[in-house]
Amino acid sequence: MLKIQHVVCALAMAVSVGANAVSSGTVTFNGELVADTCTISSDSINKIVQLPKIPTQDLNVAGAEQGSREFQLNVEACPASITQVAAHFNAIGGSAFDPTTGNLVNASTAATPAKQVQVRLYNVDGKQIRVGSTGEFFNVVNQKATMTYVGGYYATGATTPGPVTSVASYVLAYP
Repeated sequence: MLKIQHVVCALAMAVSVGANAVSSGTVTFNGELVADTCTISSDSINKIVQLPKIPTQDLNVAGAEQGSREFQLNVEACPASITQVAAHFNAIGGSAFDPTTGNLVNASTAATPAKQVQVRLYNVDGKQIRVGSTGEFFNVVNQKATMTYVGGYYATGATTPGPVTSVASYVLAYP
């Protein structure tokens, strides 16, 4: 009987510890602003990436990915203190991306834009870059760097034909 009382007492203590669980906390954000930066090359300030024309049957189910195309963003005049650089991609206007998929939405203003399709960003290794995230870092050599990324179609369902236009802004990021 004494053993049962000890077990009951131990269970009661365990339950009371859970009842006193912490229900709030803090988040600390640390970062660094730098005075020195690379300069975006003139050929990369307003980059246009032409995705290929592909049939809708290639994007007929949610999660299908097709029509990827590599693109380069060039920087120059990097100070000696900067050895690596990357692009940090953001949506324009805050509503031009899908927070569930992390992709850019089709913002085409055509009368009949393609539906159920988004544009997904990738590193060259195929790993997704979610909008609001930084892509892969690239080495700076002789004060210059070429950052290579990929954009492609991503289906959220059976797509319909029409134009696709998505726009992201980017800023330079340093490790």
